[in-house]
Amino acid sequence: MAQPTSLEASLGALIMTFHKKSLSTKSVLGQKCNTNQAPEDWSAQACESTKGSPEVDDLMTMLDQDADGSVDFKEYITLIGSLAYACNCALVRSM
Repeated sequence: MAQPTSLEASLGALIMTFHKKSLSTKSVLGQKCNTNQAPEDWSAQACESTKGSPEVDDLMTMLDQDADGSVDFKEYITLIGSLAYACNCALVRSM
């Protein structure tokens, strides 16, 4: 079996992070993450200090586009894409 490319490994990490943080133990793309639960890649200190804060609540409400009280994979990946875009913009400005 061939080694995964960097892109494949990165995508796999994103998908697995979502599934690790979802409430269900089943690994299905359609499952949801509770909006009260922060993504795994946020530091534990940041999560503890902001848990239940208006800023986090606002972010999770904004991510929950279908207003069902949870963030699905499509909504989660929108956040990741937005973060990548913002990082790229900052990088380009600094060049």
